[in-house]
Amino acid sequence: MDIGLLKVFRAVAEEGSISKAAQNLNYVQSNVTARIQQLEQELKVPLFYRHSRGITLTSAGQTLVDYTVKILNLLDEAEQAVQDSPEPKGAIAIGSDTTAAVRLPAVLSAYRGKYPQVELQLEIGRTEQLIQAVLQYSVNGAFLDGPVDHPDIVQELVVNERLGLMVPNAMDYQDLRTIQDKTLLILNEECMYRQRLEEWLRDEGLRLGHIMQFGTMEGLIGCVKAGIGYAVLPVSYYSKLNITEGICCYPFPERYEIVPTVFIRRRDLYMTSAFQKFIDEMKKHLPEAMACESEGA
Repeated sequence: MDIGLLKVFRAVAEEGSISKAAQNLNYVQSNVTARIQQLEQELKVPLFYRHSRGITLTSAGQTLVDYTVKILNLLDEAEQAVQDSPEPKGAIAIGSDTTAAVRLPAVLSAYRGKYPQVELQLEIGRTEQLIQAVLQYSVNGAFLDGPVDHPDIVQELVVNERLGLMVPNAMDYQDLRTIQDKTLLILNEECMYRQRLEEWLRDEGLRLGHIMQFGTMEGLIGCVKAGIGYAVLPVSYYSKLNITEGICCYPFPERYEIVPTVFIRRRDLYMTSAFQKFIDEMKKHLPEAMACESEGA
């Protein structure tokens, strides 16, 4: 198979549209169509279903996507390995969820100061998005709530975050019964913070009330201050961002309070000098980070 055909195939698979892929590749649409047809003829199997809403991958197409990502990434790694030098340069992309990002400025600032030839990109996302970005080689590594159990991922513990209930000053918080029928404000419906709160409530014989999801931390904090509901966040976030005005923080009991923040990367990722130096800076500026690697325990 021709590498050029695989690159066109990946673009079409990612976009779910021949016209959009052609636009991104700066090809005419008929050229992209012809290349996909050529690849299907070579493999003797259809790779896409064509329908009125566009195209979707067949099962064979989905299988080829997985191999295509690996093949094209291996080519990128070969180029990086040949061109890599002891002096970090090039580009690396780091992902982070919103709450982990509060700990990153010191790392990012130190890294950019030491290695100005490296183009450092930071992508903020949710846990599942970041895991997929790592698996698809879209980012070199990512900070998120752990642990992460996946055979292709290596993770390192960065810090054990301690959770707290963030309630508006107007709410007369006494115990969990105070919030039982109140609205929980969250960023991610499947986050570990919510799970820990539900464990605590369940053990107290209580239930979770209404839930309201937000797209940004700023919006969530603003609504806590306005008395719309309460939130569960790391105590470090509360203290580092100085959000004490209008909000009180009540630490979780010891049994439920710890949620680990981990840094993940693909097990087979080629470690350029630029990425290795980033990990070194992470361990230096996040003193709680552990040097040992975990395989998803």
